[in-house]
Amino acid sequence: MALLLLPGRAYSWACLDDCGDAFEGVLAALAPGDVAACRLVSRAWRREIDLLLQHLAPAPGAEPAAVVATFPHLSTLQLTASADGGDSSSAGAGSGSSSAPARLPPLGALVSLRRLRALSLVGPPPVGGQFDCRSLLPLSGAPPALAALEMSGLKLRHAAALQQLTQLTSLHLAGSGVLGGWQRSLPALLAPLRRLAHLHFSCTPLHAAAASGPADPAAAAAAAAEDAAVVAAVAAVALVAELVAPGPAGLLDGLSNLTSLVSLELCCRDGGSEAAVAEVAALPRLRRLSIVRCASFGVGAPSMSDASLALLSRALGCQLSSLALTGHLGIGDEGLRAVARCAALRHLELRLGAPGISLDAEGASDEGVRALAALSGLESLHLGGAIALGEAGCTALAASLRGSLTSLQLSNCTSLADPALFKLAPLAPGLRRLGLCSCEGVTDIGLAALLRGASRLSRLELAGCHRNITEIGLQVGGLRRLRHLDLAGCDAIPDHGIEGLLPAARSLEHLNLRDCRVTDTACALLAAASPNLRWLSLEHCPGVSDEGLRHLAAGLPLLRELRLCGSGVSPGAAAQVLGRALRGRPLKLRVKKPCWWVQGAAGRGAAAQVPAPLAAAAH
Repeated sequence: MALLLLPGRAYSWACLDDCGDAFEGVLAALAPGDVAACRLVSRAWRREIDLLLQHLAPAPGAEPAAVVATFPHLSTLQLTASADGGDSSSAGAGSGSSSAPARLPPLGALVSLRRLRALSLVGPPPVGGQFDCRSLLPLSGAPPALAALEMSGLKLRHAAALQQLTQLTSLHLAGSGVLGGWQRSLPALLAPLRRLAHLHFSCTPLHAAAASGPADPAAAAAAAAEDAAVVAAVAAVALVAELVAPGPAGLLDGLSNLTSLVSLELCCRDGGSEAAVAEVAALPRLRRLSIVRCASFGVGAPSMSDASLALLSRALGCQLSSLALTGHLGIGDEGLRAVARCAALRHLELRLGAPGISLDAEGASDEGVRALAALSGLESLHLGGAIALGEAGCTALAASLRGSLTSLQLSNCTSLADPALFKLAPLAPGLRRLGLCSCEGVTDIGLAALLRGASRLSRLELAGCHRNITEIGLQVGGLRRLRHLDLAGCDAIPDHGIEGLLPAARSLEHLNLRDCRVTDTACALLAAASPNLRWLSLEHCPGVSDEGLRHLAAGLPLLRELRLCGSGVSPGAAAQVLGRALRGRPLKLRVKKPCWWVQGAAGRGAAAQVPAPLAAAAH
C-alpha cells in the first residue's frame, strides 16, 4: 500500500490504496475509537484498517513532516528519495539542481511518531542517492524505540552516527559506500549495537558504480573530514572508545564479535572467504544464514568450499534452521554431506555455480543430493545450478521429505528431466509452492505428473521453461487455489493456451506473462476470468496493443500494478485509457524501464516509469 504525497496539496483518506469508493469517507468521519471498532466487522476490514493506520509508503520526495501530520500512528514507514536532486533545504545551496545527487529530507519530524518501530530509506532508481546518517540521531532516544532500519540504494555519509542507534534489533544495508568514511570494518562499526539480532549487508560493484556518481575530490575530502569529526564525537561520549583508532582491516573482520546475531545475510565480495566463514562459525546464537556470491564480483572472488561447509556444520549444525548459499563455485558432494549433518535445518537453498562460466571442477551430483534426504524436517528446499539432479536423488528426497516439505524449487537444473520429476510426485499433495524455473529438460508430461496431485498449490513458477512447456501441462485439475503464476519466457503458450488456464485463473492474484506470445485476445480472456488479479506483467509482448489495455482496464477492478515495458501499448494511450477507467483508483503503471547504464540527464529521463497524466493515480 502506498500514498502519493505532493508538496502544496492537501492529503485525505481518499488517497489511500485498496479501499472502496465509500470506505475512505467513512474512515475520515469516524472518531479514532470507532475506527478501531471497524476491525471487528470482518477480516477484510481489519486488514485495511491495520494497513491504513500503521504501514505507509509515500511517493518519492514526500516530506516526513507532512506524513507525520497526516498519519500520527504509523509503526512502519518507507521513505524514498526523489530523483530530481533532492530537497534543497537539506542538501545546501545548489543541491536542488539536476546534477546534484538525490538526498532524503531531514527526518527530525519522525520523533513525534511514538509507535514507529520500522523505518525504510530507499534511494531513487536508477543511480541511487545520498543520505546523511546524522539525520537519524533524533531517533536514537526512546520513544520512539526504533527497532528495524533498512537503507538501500543510498550512499551513506557519516556512517559513524549509526553507532548511537543502540536500540536497533534489525539492520538492512544494501548499496555502496555503506561505511561512509568509516575506516574500519563493518563489525567494528556495528559493535555498539548490542541488541542487533538481524543483519543484512549487500554491497556489489553494480551498486558502487550506480551510487558513487561523478568523482569530486574536494567533496570527498570534505566528507572524510566530517566523518572524522563524527567519529571523534562518538568517542567523546565513550560509546566505542576502543574503535576510534583507524587501522587496516578487512570488511568483515571481527564479525564473530556481534554475538547477538540470530540472522545474517551477506552479499559482498569477501562473504565466502575462509576468514569470513570462520567468523560466522563462531557466532553463538546464529539460526539463519545466507551468503551470496554475486556474478558481478568476478571469477576471482572468494567462494565457499566443502571445507567451509564442514566447519559450519561442526560449529552450527545443531542450531541452524535456515541456510542459503548462492553462486559458490567450490562445493561438491562432500559439502552437501556436511550440510546434511545440520539436523535442525528447516529451510535450505543451494544454488551453486555461476551460469555461463566453464569450471574444471565438478559440482555436486546425485550422491550429494541423496545425503540431503537425511534432513527429514525440511519445510522448503531450493536446489539449482551446478547440481546434477537425477532420478536417484529425487527418489531419496521424495521418500524422506513427504509430509514435511511445502515448498520445492529447482532452478537452472540442466540435468533434470521428466523421469526424475516422476519420482517427486509423492511430494505433490503437501506442496504449496513449486518452482521449475529454467529447467529446460522438463516437458508437459513431467509437469502434469507433479501438478495432478498438487491440490494445495498456491504458487507456481515456470519462468524460462520456453522449450517444452505449453498449456497442455498446465491443464490439469487441482489448481483452483493458485494465487501466483509465473510464465515469463514460456513463449510456447499462445492466446488459446491462456484460455486453457481459465479454470484456475479466477483465483489468480499475480500473473507474469513477460516475453510470452500473447495478444489482445489473452487480455480479453483475463479480464473476463480473473477478477482477483492484482499484479500483471505483459513486458515484451508486442502483440498487446491499446485494445488489450482497454480490456484490462474495464475488467480487472483490483489491479494495482501493470507492467507494459516493450509491449505494443503507447504511453499516451495508456494514460488516456487508464485515466478514464481508474476514476481515482490507484495503479502503479510501468511503461519504461530505468537505464542504470546511462549516466546523467539521459539516464534520469529513461528512468521515468509513470506518464505525467497518471501521476495522481500511480503509487
